[in-house]
Amino acid sequence: MSTNAQQHFIIGTAGHIDHGKTALVQALTGTNTDRLKEEQARGLTIDIGFAHLGENATIIDVPGHEKFVKNMVAGVSTIDLVLFVVAADDGIMPQTREHLDILNILQVRKGIVVLTKIDTVEPDWIDLVEDDLKGLVTGTCLENAPFYRVDSLSGKGISELKSAIESTLQKLTSRHDRGVFWLPVDRSFSMKGFGTVVTGSILSGTTQTGEEVEILPGGRKSRIRGLQKHSAEVQSVRSGDRAAINIHGIAKDDISRGDVLAAPGLFKASKKIQGKVRLLKNSAPLKSNARIRFHTGTAEIMGRIRSIDGQRIEPGMSCFAQIDLEKNIAVRRLDLFVIRQYSPSFTIGGGTILDAHPAPLRRKNLQETLHQLQALEKEDPGELIQEQFLREASGVATLQDIIAKTGLSENIVTSQIAKLEKQGTLVRVSKKSLAHSMRYQQISSQIENYLQEFHSNHPMRVGFSKAELLQRMDKKLTQPFLQFCLEKMITEKKIRDTSGFIALADFQIALSAQHEQLKDRLVEQLLKSRFSPPTPEELSIKLGENIQTIASLLTLVVTEGLAIKAGDDHYFHRDMVALAHKNLIHWLKEKEHITISEFKTLVDNTSRKYALPLLNYFDTIEVTSRNGDIRYLGIGADE
Repeated sequence: MSTNAQQHFIIGTAGHIDHGKTALVQALTGTNTDRLKEEQARGLTIDIGFAHLGENATIIDVPGHEKFVKNMVAGVSTIDLVLFVVAADDGIMPQTREHLDILNILQVRKGIVVLTKIDTVEPDWIDLVEDDLKGLVTGTCLENAPFYRVDSLSGKGISELKSAIESTLQKLTSRHDRGVFWLPVDRSFSMKGFGTVVTGSILSGTTQTGEEVEILPGGRKSRIRGLQKHSAEVQSVRSGDRAAINIHGIAKDDISRGDVLAAPGLFKASKKIQGKVRLLKNSAPLKSNARIRFHTGTAEIMGRIRSIDGQRIEPGMSCFAQIDLEKNIAVRRLDLFVIRQYSPSFTIGGGTILDAHPAPLRRKNLQETLHQLQALEKEDPGELIQEQFLREASGVATLQDIIAKTGLSENIVTSQIAKLEKQGTLVRVSKKSLAHSMRYQQISSQIENYLQEFHSNHPMRVGFSKAELLQRMDKKLTQPFLQFCLEKMITEKKIRDTSGFIALADFQIALSAQHEQLKDRLVEQLLKSRFSPPTPEELSIKLGENIQTIASLLTLVVTEGLAIKAGDDHYFHRDMVALAHKNLIHWLKEKEHITISEFKTLVDNTSRKYALPLLNYFDTIEVTSRNGDIRYLGIGADE
């Protein structure tokens, strides 16, 4: 068969047990896909099997027995074309209906309905079965599918079916490639001399020999030792390919069906997902927190489901829901899933994952959760990306964050971010991270409101301590983002930074005549005390003023350059600091180093209580360089 050489396609079978799926695959390919001894002994397909059809197609044969529907879901979750098999002698059976429901839920793109075992019944009976089937598939993904009649044992109709498959594949467009490597594992085995090999269908991206991959949900990383596609060794594989991958350093038992091989560092596992769920019309209502079987990709995990609003989910109803799983799973936004009743097991619905890592669902944030899920339903990539930046709790996101959150390809995300950044919708916070301009505006307004309130309550204080201001902000916001916001506000002349104190740009301290006199007296006390300055508490007593006012005035005289603060509560007059600086430089140039005891002699033989904070201050501004208890001339020394 010669299909498009640029694309590999996956064909899957579906249908009731004993309707001839495996015999049909053997007639088409010459391969018996029942590889297990038990399957061959019982004539019953238990697990998924594989066969090549020509150079560019692989057929996945799935079991039809109700006990093995989980294996059937794993098989058809990655297919491009389904061969929907119904035996002419049986007609529509329970798994015919259930498999059709699953194909609908998984949005299989194309299908061909194949009536098998036609040599066992009369033509009139086949016509009746076909009429029933046409009624069954109306309104489903197979509504427009062509019908073919075959007998796999005699070969009747097989060549016509092959031609139909070839023609369908030639018209079939490539599946959407999200651009990031993602392969749900359907088999894991060990080969002597090679180690562990896994197989699966690549749903997006590319990989090649030597590249690193991550095994999810466990998170272990491995390197690709070798690749096979269509039983031939290759150097690379891409979206749409069915591949066998030899991975390094991983035991066979450490990776199994349900795991995912993915590009490293982009995805993480979750035990909780949120998405859009739809129950089948013939299912029973689902109460909140009902136990279910959750199928996605090649994984089956038990879990519990509840609608976001807490109401029971009615048959035929669509709603946003959360599924709490019993163990971790690796999924992406827009991955499809099937839900089956826990016991007895049968398909009851399915849906689309919208948030693979949702915030905890609480009564107080139900509306916010609904808005988030509605945003994640958006198809416009630009709108979707903006929503993720707006709702990012930390304030910032990287390219990789957005890829993982939206499920969009790297190329789309990169181009959209560049476009939004050029428009000014996104602002760059660092080399890797960006923020939405509206988040900056929100933070900017919040800071301005804080400062307005602060200036109103503390008219004599220079401003809000930068560290204290940052502490008051939302703890989920990153410090780099908050720092970016402050710097941008300074550039835009909304605020100013004076020695670590943040104030509105147009704020001016307006002291009353009384407070001006008090400030002068305070400065006089600092000068008079020379190298043994009083503490704020002592100044409060000396000047007969409350400690809050004294603290504000001390901050003011420091920012005005009339004094410096050394240590926690020592304020030295600038003239005394200049004198100490001059004497210290002179000493060090003459004697090269100085001890704390020697420094005390330079500052009126004051006590260590005052000398040490002042000397530490000189260390801070690099006038001195400390080695143990000895100081040397620093790089900032300037007499």
